[in-house]
Amino acid sequence: MATKAKLKALPTPQSKSQPKVVKSQPKAVKSQPKIVKRRREEAAPTFPTWRQRLEKVLGTPMIDESSVHFIYHNPGVRQVALTGEFNQWDLHGVAMTPLGQTGIFYHTLEFHEPVRVEYKLIVDGQWIVDPLCPSTVDNGIGEQNSFFVVGDLQEPPELKWIPTIPHGRVEEFDYESKLLHNQRRVYVYLPPGYNRARAKRFPTLYVHDGGEYLTRAQLATVVDNLIHSKAILPLIAVMVDPVDRMHEYHANEDYARFVEQELIPDIDSRYRTLAQREARGVIGASLGGLIATYLALSRPQLFAKAGGQSSAFFVAEETLTALVGGLTASIAFYFDVGTYEPQFIPAHQRLVPLLEAKGCPCFFQELAGGHNWTSWRAHLKDFLTFFWGKGQKGLQLPKMAGKRAMLP
Repeated sequence: MATKAKLKALPTPQSKSQPKVVKSQPKAVKSQPKIVKRRREEAAPTFPTWRQRLEKVLGTPMIDESSVHFIYHNPGVRQVALTGEFNQWDLHGVAMTPLGQTGIFYHTLEFHEPVRVEYKLIVDGQWIVDPLCPSTVDNGIGEQNSFFVVGDLQEPPELKWIPTIPHGRVEEFDYESKLLHNQRRVYVYLPPGYNRARAKRFPTLYVHDGGEYLTRAQLATVVDNLIHSKAILPLIAVMVDPVDRMHEYHANEDYARFVEQELIPDIDSRYRTLAQREARGVIGASLGGLIATYLALSRPQLFAKAGGQSSAFFVAEETLTALVGGLTASIAFYFDVGTYEPQFIPAHQRLVPLLEAKGCPCFFQELAGGHNWTSWRAHLKDFLTFFWGKGQKGLQLPKMAGKRAMLP
């Protein structure tokens, strides 16, 4: 699963000092004006100018409004291809065109809305980061991806740490499962004032890939800011790490029993939770979204709110469809998916109408983004306010423009 780092625009070179103004007295002796030759700006850049821009200023890809131009140079290679979130990390990639016998390969893609996209080059079968791209990010599997940004893409304000507001705290511990015979890390966010409000109990959100939501998505910071602005009710977030992600999150019944019989009862005994389905939600990204949805559909007595970001429904769609068919309780569902992950979209488009037909409130949006944490963390506010917005009994649609959202 591709991941992301903090979004940072490429710097614009600027002079570190202002030009010095020197005042001089007029001279009595007239002299011929000195002609200063200035470098003429080029309407059509020559190769040296283009190379300077490429190597020192812009790097690659070269972005011209909606056009993104990828360039690679190595006379010793035979084939170069481009792969990334825009083609679901296709193993063969999009072939880059050789420029004669120069060793230069190029390709252009079009992106018509603000977006951040991760990619790599496939050079004679070997996957590498773009050597001319200055922007790289940890991809979550011990390697790096290159990335670029098109348009004015800004991080939402709720991701910013504000030192002057009250903050919750995060407790973390290792959790031993007798059912699964393994141990995993659990992080529990407690809202500001939790220790003072001894008689108060709180709704609970269970978060899969919990450590990544905590560090990469900055979930605790977002919840702090939304509670302070009164956008959501104070809540407890239980962020749970996987042990064998591909197995546990694949609509796995053993893992679901662990959550039902061990994790939730233990959390309810340790912390002042509202131990009822109406106050309990579950969320995750990619396979985490699949297991979150599976948990809610298979155990509606536990969860009244569930959702996923870029959920991998297509790997277990028949199982989910069968569970929806037998659903007798109403569950509020939040889903988002990126337009640059087309493999994930069709299953969402099939599942959401089935849920609506069962009377389940659904908030579903297709967003300009890919399969990465930059996209997911930008929309934490959406599902948190949908689940626990103040004044709407915890079920509220955020104000949106140009996005698809549905409620019955």
